[in-house]
Amino acid sequence: QTELESSPATLFNILSEGPDWFLEAITRDICKKQRRDKRDRTTSASPIEQKKRELVLHIVGASVDSELWGWNGKEKDAPVLNAYAEASTNIISHVKTLLESAAPISIRCVFVGPDCPKSSPCHVEVPIPDSKSSTFTFETHCCNYGDDKEPNLSTPDAIVFFNPGFSCPDYDWSKALAAASSSLGPTPFLITTNTEMEGFADIKCLLDGGYVDAKTVPGDILEAVDYPSTGDDVEQEEDVSFFFSENPYAGLRVRQSGTMGNDLYVKNRWIVGGLFQSGDTGGGSSTKKRENVDKREQSNDSSEGNGEGKRARKKQKGERQDGTG
Repeated sequence: QTELESSPATLFNILSEGPDWFLEAITRDICKKQRRDKRDRTTSASPIEQKKRELVLHIVGASVDSELWGWNGKEKDAPVLNAYAEASTNIISHVKTLLESAAPISIRCVFVGPDCPKSSPCHVEVPIPDSKSSTFTFETHCCNYGDDKEPNLSTPDAIVFFNPGFSCPDYDWSKALAAASSSLGPTPFLITTNTEMEGFADIKCLLDGGYVDAKTVPGDILEAVDYPSTGDDVEQEEDVSFFFSENPYAGLRVRQSGTMGNDLYVKNRWIVGGLFQSGDTGGGSSTKKRENVDKREQSNDSSEGNGEGKRARKKQKGERQDGTG
């Protein structure tokens, strides 16, 4: 059960308790609307009602057996709905404090993935405990994120990937990552991985693809993933907009890899957070060049070691289909 609960707990606790810059980036649009409303109330001769604000989170690559707890998209009182609604109370209190406003804050979680309920799109609204007038909207779409068939989704305030396995060749995340980084401004993201090694591999993929600006990543992480220094490494703590650490909200269940007998892991054990580089930054060309260099260098590495790690990641990702029991 703790493994299932780790998804909503990680989602809302890390978003609200992360670095200050992280929560500020997530609530950027809400704050803009709040300031605009204050100006309207100041200049208006008649009272203006405080508008409800909605925080939109996209959970990409979601599946029925993992993040959705086996939910078929039809039950209106499924335990998973209440679990996410209860977990969201933490971030709502933080947002209200940040806005210095008592206006209702609602949450919309948009789960997107080919393993979402086949009855999608689903829209279910449930009340948020201890939050007057606030609601939690549960939305699912059975499709690939960034695909041509994807419906029009609400603009996300943050994008979340649970154990995506970006570095695994069996999964193509190019369209999803391109869609995630196509907004007009930097979009906050949160990624979980099962192991530290997998976390470093995913970070390397984000850097190589130009989805993350290397200038925002601490130098020790760049060095750990063997990424070329830009010469402008982050030196001041206030300039950092990236983090990688263990997840205090991971479950307690220890799993064993079906490929390597001595490979033990806990789902959602590591977290990566940062800002997706927006599409108009112009950083894509140089990073693509580095990607090509890296690929040539990797071809000289030991194929046995690399293949073993990839097979392990494939097995861990594949176990999502077996349920979390």
